[in-house]
Amino acid sequence: MNYNYRKPLPGANIDYFDTRSAIEDISTGAYAKLPYTSRVLAEQLVRRCDPDTLTDSLKQIIEGKQDLDFPWYPARVVCHDILGQTALVDLAGLRDAIADQGGDPAKVNPVVPTQLIVDHSLAVEAPGFDPEAFEKNRAIEDRRNEHRFHFIEWTKTAFKNVDVIPAGNGIMHQINLEKMSPVIQARDGVAFPDTCVGTDSHTPHIDALGVIAIGVGGLEAETVMLGRPSMMRLPDIIGVKLTGKRKPGITATDMVLAITEFLRNEKVVSSYLEFFGEGTKELTIGDRATISNMTPEYGASAGMFYIDEQTIDYLKMTGREPEQVSLVETYAKQTGLWADDLTEAQYPRVLEFDLSTICRNLAGPSNPHRRLATADLASKHIAQNLDSCKTQEANGEMPDGAVIIAAITSCTNTSNPRNVVAAGLIAKRANELGLVRKPWVKTSFAPGSKVAKLYLEDSGLLPEMEKLGFGIVGYACTTCNGMSGALDPKIQQEIIDRDLYATAVLSGNRNFDGRIHPYAKQAFLASPPLVVAYAIAGTMRFDIEKDVLGQDQQGNDIRLKDIWPSDEEIDRIVAASVKPEQFKKVYTPMFDLGAFEPKRKPVIRLG
Repeated sequence: MNYNYRKPLPGANIDYFDTRSAIEDISTGAYAKLPYTSRVLAEQLVRRCDPDTLTDSLKQIIEGKQDLDFPWYPARVVCHDILGQTALVDLAGLRDAIADQGGDPAKVNPVVPTQLIVDHSLAVEAPGFDPEAFEKNRAIEDRRNEHRFHFIEWTKTAFKNVDVIPAGNGIMHQINLEKMSPVIQARDGVAFPDTCVGTDSHTPHIDALGVIAIGVGGLEAETVMLGRPSMMRLPDIIGVKLTGKRKPGITATDMVLAITEFLRNEKVVSSYLEFFGEGTKELTIGDRATISNMTPEYGASAGMFYIDEQTIDYLKMTGREPEQVSLVETYAKQTGLWADDLTEAQYPRVLEFDLSTICRNLAGPSNPHRRLATADLASKHIAQNLDSCKTQEANGEMPDGAVIIAAITSCTNTSNPRNVVAAGLIAKRANELGLVRKPWVKTSFAPGSKVAKLYLEDSGLLPEMEKLGFGIVGYACTTCNGMSGALDPKIQQEIIDRDLYATAVLSGNRNFDGRIHPYAKQAFLASPPLVVAYAIAGTMRFDIEKDVLGQDQQGNDIRLKDIWPSDEEIDRIVAASVKPEQFKKVYTPMFDLGAFEPKRKPVIRLG
């Protein structure tokens, strides 16, 4: 750590590094023009860079040049169990080597705080209409991963500077968003922006909080873990100006699928995007996280949002301590990371997207950036031959285009309470009208954290989802990661015998051919409430906007518009049922080292 430009942070009992002064000493007036990303990268240079190379490195940022490498020191490393386990195995091997040379192996630990979340190993073997699905799936997961989990359990107490969240607690991105990121770090008497690398391409999920978070490979994560800088050049930074306001009934999923198509066409590969403008102001952190999560799908490296009142509201809602919330606001306003202080930021390239143009969307088949408006299902020849499908169903057969998997998955959507509540309200209305899922649809609901269960219970919507077949099957990646589990053998055999065109609908972020399930020839991405609707429809040949889902007790036709909740109803439930104490109830014991004491403390030796 350097000492130049270190000053007391006004209004807080902690120091900070005055990056603005460091930049202004080189080029007067330059700081006000810097994008958000450049300001964060400059801060860590002022704090950590070798003083002999600091000026040259800062000039790269000030002048927007990409001639020289400069060091980046991420504040944290986050890992899922597969690549994270590999990194810890390497450290265990290093301990063996140190021990063989007569050294103290206990001194081998990550230098940078490292967080490992077991979330990539659960398959949906038991579906959401099985009341014991969660317990069954967890038991299968433990049995299949006994040796892996044995090692991971050991690392919890063997290594310092490592937090391990065992299986069954949620996914790395949502836990990162809801708990692990402080937004502003406070270490050794100094406040500075939180940054991280993660061993998953969707690590940019927390870019929504104004935290630079990048997906990297296992070796780069290990390098950072051991305290070495990740060398980089100034990335291409593109401004994305959001204008307008989304129409009633449009979900964050509809929004991100439209934005993904737009940005993919604009060729933003490997760029750092910064979303700003009037359109961002009403986007909650849940909405923003839905957009940031899809960063790999539109090809960028980061999808940043500025820190503003939405950030502060989210930190309060998720139960962050008042002192931490105050630090975030104080630091951001002092250092120019607050949205109001970025009005003069200049970008080499600015794209503009009007949120008011968004309609209800799917993506597919096969690619997450292949947007498909639900109004165009017939003209795109997706919804067709419904009469033939009805005849097949009447004859006891699965219809053409049968939806064999309908999954509300964790990564993109369940960190947004509005999406989850909307799905619950669709289920509630469907149950009231007597609608049911089709028997060949394997339904599942896998939230990214346990908090979703608490607010669904509080609102009375969880039993409604369970009744329709969307009971909680686990807190893990599941279907989105291709871990859909086995189909009912009879259904699978019928698909084979008839060479049936079968499909999947999921609220995830990837739908490449063969990814979701070997027998789902193609897959479509959709918002959680649309996933519920397709479980009732049972086939992709169904025009979800126009066709009849069923009849009520009086014989009246029921269409999607008849069960779709209003924005006011969704917002009312979110405001009443999503509470800070729920997040504290989930996360306080989760990050207590003693909460998951190993049943046995094995001695691990790799040699």
